[in-house]
Amino acid sequence: MFDRELFYTKIPALNGLLEYAEVMESTSDRALELGQAGAPSGTLVLSERQTKGRGRRGNRWACPEGEGLLFSLVLDPDVGKELWSRFALVAGLAVAEVIEGFGLEAGIKWPNDVWIGKKKCAGILVEGAADRLVIGIGLNVSVQSFPAELEATSLLLEGVPKPSREEILAGVVQGIFRWGSLAGAGYEKVIAEVQKRLVFRNQLVRMLWKGEPCEGVVRGLNDEGHLLVEMNGVVQAVVQADEIRSVQH
Repeated sequence: MFDRELFYTKIPALNGLLEYAEVMESTSDRALELGQAGAPSGTLVLSERQTKGRGRRGNRWACPEGEGLLFSLVLDPDVGKELWSRFALVAGLAVAEVIEGFGLEAGIKWPNDVWIGKKKCAGILVEGAADRLVIGIGLNVSVQSFPAELEATSLLLEGVPKPSREEILAGVVQGIFRWGSLAGAGYEKVIAEVQKRLVFRNQLVRMLWKGEPCEGVVRGLNDEGHLLVEMNGVVQAVVQADEIRSVQH
């Protein structure tokens, strides 16, 4: 059971802004509802289990009850909507820093996953609701096992004996606010930190781009946070792509 009072001691500014339910269809759906109703920036929706949890592109996100953090954060950004997509990397950086606080090495898989080693530990979904932004995050905290077909891990499996979900959530939210303040002016600082942790840098990858399968070598990120991929000797700025996988030779 999540201890909200302990959570508030870690981040007093959000006292009273956490909506918690043991079971919920989707924290992001609920946060979008609250955002459309004008919920204040910092409103959090947290659940132990989602019956209709979803990730990017409508993919399902599932986690055993009480073994992860399934939450969505409502923000009122001070940047235009055309820049809201930047918060995927902002959130990824916030999650990565919390993971690193446990002495682990975190990687950011563009645009919305956080890895430990070669396995996924967290996923991020950024959506808009009227004049509010909603960041949905699923983070594997104390999951003890995963189906064989999933290349996933958790903080517990990576050697963190008793990870505090309250402390982790407070740290992630604080990081989102801190790095999110640079989503406009100062975004180059976010990009620089993400570059250090970018998964697949200088590796050959296969992906779906503009609806077609293609291959190229990841060269980093541009100033807008788009993925730079060298294909047939030409470096392309990839704004959106799916199913990015390393090509093992």
